Amino acid sequence: MEPRILQLHNKIFKDNQSIVSIVNEAILKCKEIDDTNSIITDTYESAIEQANQLELKKNINSNNLLYGVPYSLKDLVCTENIKTTGGSAFLKDFTPPYNATIYNQFNQVGAILICKSNVDEFGMGGLGIDSAFGIVKNIHDKTRITGGSSSGSVNLVAAGILPFTIGTDTGDSSRWPASLVGVVGYKPTYGLISRYGVMPYAPSLDHVGIIASTVSDIVIVADCILKYDEKDFTSQILPHKDLYKNLKIINKLNIGIIDGIEKHLEPDIADRYSKCITMLQQSGHVIKHIDFSDKLMNSIKTVYSAISYGEANSCWANLTGIPFGAKFNGDSFDDIITITRSKTLGRQVKRRFTIGAYITKKENYEKFFIYAQKIRHMLVNKWNKILDEVDTILCPSASSIAPKIETVLNGGFSSTYADNLLCLANFAGTPSITIPFPNIGKMPWGINLNCKAFEDKKLLDISFSLENIFEKKGNNE
Repeated sequence: MEPRILQLHNKIFKDNQSIVSIVNEAILKCKEIDDTNSIITDTYESAIEQANQLELKKNINSNNLLYGVPYSLKDLVCTENIKTTGGSAFLKDFTPPYNATIYNQFNQVGAILICKSNVDEFGMGGLGIDSAFGIVKNIHDKTRITGGSSSGSVNLVAAGILPFTIGTDTGDSSRWPASLVGVVGYKPTYGLISRYGVMPYAPSLDHVGIIASTVSDIVIVADCILKYDEKDFTSQILPHKDLYKNLKIINKLNIGIIDGIEKHLEPDIADRYSKCITMLQQSGHVIKHIDFSDKLMNSIKTVYSAISYGEANSCWANLTGIPFGAKFNGDSFDDIITITRSKTLGRQVKRRFTIGAYITKKENYEKFFIYAQKIRHMLVNKWNKILDEVDTILCPSASSIAPKIETVLNGGFSSTYADNLLCLANFAGTPSITIPFPNIGKMPWGINLNCKAFEDKKLLDISFSLENIFEKKGNNE
């Protein structure tokens, strides 16, 4: 499957199509999906202006694969002179005074920002229903959710509008929604993409993610942004260079699968998962069964909630309504904070802040927050031990196809530990990726792959290998 980025590159440099026409086409398609609520702020005017400027210099940039390529940023990424709302009414008019590192990196290679995509408020929501700017509707079926919190980002790729977008991933926020709309969602090893200028949710779990149509597109973007940043004190260095140039197929893999997980899947998904395993065995790969304690697995959601809510409450203590953001009058400092938060923050954020404040109170800190960290440590040790024994861990990236919006709003959907499993890569800081499995029926679904920390090249090679198997199989059916 030819990368979409490469297709656009060839249009610009081989077919001599103008960058402006490519940008205008993307803008037109964005407007056609307004009813999905995928976009918060458009940057159409500045994108056309940038395209005109890039056209003048394109002859000296023919080796730059991202030159003139349109993309979007999840609206947690700060952009100077462009509104950055975090999906919150509190920041609906906020314009940052500086750029996130990742935005500067794309500007340096001539990629063109088309829009800021919709997001669950401050990334705190896994369903795509908790943005102050509306529920994000699944591009394949507008009665269904996209998942979150990178909901707008996945939709723009799934709709064929943009070859890649940027999301974030604190528990599964790039990879779970990628499964529900049928695209590739990648979270690298912790610290490999700079978080400088990216609004936090839970810093010990937060990653920037890449969303694209193919693994090759992911790798092209990764070459641009997996770089050390001195502004991010958690930034780390990937030991591999030129990922796209060295992308390869691996013909025999030891693939770990967790025993019993199929019991936590909807029947249709259990069938797809079984077909996936059979397909890999028929292709020469070795499947290794893994025992993972149900007791530990069932703790994942609670551990994630305790740690992330506690960190979120601390990170966003600056939402006072005084230095920035929404402004409301009050008789005292505490009064201003209470009024401002009450009027502008959404239900999900208020809930998480309240639980986070309770968990981190002096009398509760040891028995809740620290205890959760201890369980996290146990989970990470188990996860890393398994990764020592196999090339990759393969698991379902979702227990079902995208649920109906009505079902979710009525409280009829709850995640299983097959969904919560994706959090383990955030707990451990290990690289993880979701890739689409050939469609069976109307709605898409994907599988998730994982490797050890800093084995991002290996993970991308494995994903590329499986993507090729799935493509051939899909074409034969």
